[in-house]
Amino acid sequence: MPKHRKRDQWKVVLAEDTDENALLIQVALERASSIPVRVHRARNGDTALLMIEDLVPDLVLLDLQMPGKSGHEVLEAIKKNHELRRIPVAVLTASKLDEDISLSYGLGGNHFITKPDDPYKLVEQLRVLLEYADNLSGRSGSGNLEATAVSAVNPSSFVIQNFLLRVALAIVIVGLLVLPTSGAFRAFRA
Repeated sequence: MPKHRKRDQWKVVLAEDTDENALLIQVALERASSIPVRVHRARNGDTALLMIEDLVPDLVLLDLQMPGKSGHEVLEAIKKNHELRRIPVAVLTASKLDEDISLSYGLGGNHFITKPDDPYKLVEQLRVLLEYADNLSGRSGSGNLEATAVSAVNPSSFVIQNFLLRVALAIVIVGLLVLPTSGAFRAFRA
């Protein structure tokens, strides 16, 4: 079985507008990796997309809330571009919203990481991410397989399903509250 060329460094585009978060993520990446990590930082979505097109990195870490193009818009542009769609993209954001998670995966994101409060936990999450991305790129016989995670489910269907479940639950609760006072329930109890 042929072995792939061993990576000697990581080339990462980090799309993060907050200086403190960018520094924390860069330090965590360096601690998570056993090889050097070269981080190229973009402070907004428009610059991130240009940087990704120019550098064709090994990995993209993408915040959702940025000036210019949002993280979802950048993700969508990456995965629609035939030359860029193979790049693993991890959304790294403060959001915990189901809608952000489902939309990120629905657009082809490979990972969704909520920024933890604990920097050690971030290091561990990034270590797992780097191992995954390294294994993905090192697969022999992968041919034209792409590093995408496009969901077979429409991302908006998750939101609709969640809404309908909540409506059904509300109807059951209202029914349980109203039923004991109705004559039908009193007749049933007798």
